[in-house]
Amino acid sequence: MDSSLVMIGLANVLSVNNIACILGGTLLGLFVGAMPGLSATMALALLLPLTFSFDPATGLSMLASLYVGASYGGSIAAILLRTPGTPSAAATVLDGFPLSQQGKAGQALGISLFASFFGGLMSGIALLTAAPLLGTLVLEFGPVELFAIAVLGITIIGSLAQGSVISGLLSGGLGLLLSTVGMDLTTGTPRMTFDQINLFGGIDFTVALIGLFSVPQALTLIENSHQGGKVASRITDRLMPRLATLKQLMPNILRSSGIGIVVGLIPGTGGDTASWFAYNEAKRFSKDKSRFGKGEIAGVAAPEAANNAVVGGALIPTIALGIPGSSSTAILLGALMVQGILPGPNLLTDYGDVTYTLIWAVILANVALLVVGLAFTKMSVSVTKIPDGFIACAILTLCIIGAFAINNSLFDVGLMLGFGLFGYWMSKAGVSPAPMVIGLILGPVMETSFQQSMLIGNDSFGVFLESPIATVLLLLALLSILQATPFFRWLRMPFKRRLKQS
Repeated sequence: MDSSLVMIGLANVLSVNNIACILGGTLLGLFVGAMPGLSATMALALLLPLTFSFDPATGLSMLASLYVGASYGGSIAAILLRTPGTPSAAATVLDGFPLSQQGKAGQALGISLFASFFGGLMSGIALLTAAPLLGTLVLEFGPVELFAIAVLGITIIGSLAQGSVISGLLSGGLGLLLSTVGMDLTTGTPRMTFDQINLFGGIDFTVALIGLFSVPQALTLIENSHQGGKVASRITDRLMPRLATLKQLMPNILRSSGIGIVVGLIPGTGGDTASWFAYNEAKRFSKDKSRFGKGEIAGVAAPEAANNAVVGGALIPTIALGIPGSSSTAILLGALMVQGILPGPNLLTDYGDVTYTLIWAVILANVALLVVGLAFTKMSVSVTKIPDGFIACAILTLCIIGAFAINNSLFDVGLMLGFGLFGYWMSKAGVSPAPMVIGLILGPVMETSFQQSMLIGNDSFGVFLESPIATVLLLLALLSILQATPFFRWLRMPFKRRLKQS
């Protein structure tokens, strides 16, 4: 770990501008997360165009804090409305809502806040420790290894995305195909531009991000707006949990935080996976399992600690290898690319000051979450009552403004709406848009490194087998596809079940 870069990153994040952006981003994330139907990914996609004029460190600090704030904010609607504000807060509903019905909404929200704080803080420390260690291993990476990393990123995200393996890989492959639109990176030949001058520079991934993640959620909200009005439980008790309660919950919080960090390390998984895993483990370790689902405070602490711990865990492969750990971290990678910083193993070396600023911003954002959460959680209850139709109109308006602001082009607005309609169809078909976005981001890296590898190997594919690192990474990519096939699922079955099916 380069201590000078660590201290530079800390000094950057402690500047007045960055602290203000972290507090503002956390507050915005809190309110966005509290709105049912919205997600951290959508909020990041909408906010991304606003950071274009910011210093890279400031823009990334704001995006990271929004990510952290939204991860906690989802529990507000889950506890008060029985409607998860974000998908990762689904497990919190099981015990959070029964607590609010018992007049303990404040206690549930307070435990959720402190569990989120501890989980996020632990994952931030893990990120500060683990990312540089991985970074030292990838200093020797060349074009051959970079190509293998890009392939691994696409296949892992594709195979672990919601839905079938084929649909996930198809989504990732489509993203790779779209990344080739524009001028050839080597020869300068136009590809798939259809004589449209606006496509000569390629498809701006920010336009695709906004369309794929924000417009479908707005359309879904409009679709469900006819449902009855939302009635939130009132907060009548104290928000600050007692010290004895926190002491009792600490083993559960620490275990759940560890689960969140580990799950976050696996590209393609997310807070929802970690939350359910942590909830099940909390129930398994509990002396009285019958209390779960009826208002058990451990059932609130476990998923919330794991949910926020995923943030730092998902950023470890993102920073060290350039492989997004989740759709939200894919947008953070996109933010780096907007600032002219290409994702990959060189982030910790060539752009160490910006990268360590991002790492420290994640840690500081969790401190800001505790402060902002205690001050504004009760106020954010009013956000849960906003009609879905109004939220949808606001989202669509921000989508149009954001897409236009990228290049001051109406063509980009039309392209964004086209991606939005396609993303809505994908959501209805059960196909995840995350692999497509990651394909758009990793496509140029994969193409450039492949061309360089072919030059190194004199147009022989054997060059990928000459590097042990590349060979291992490509084998892992192959296994990530095979492990989700019917044959491998059949092999994992108990022997008796295999006999019955045979």
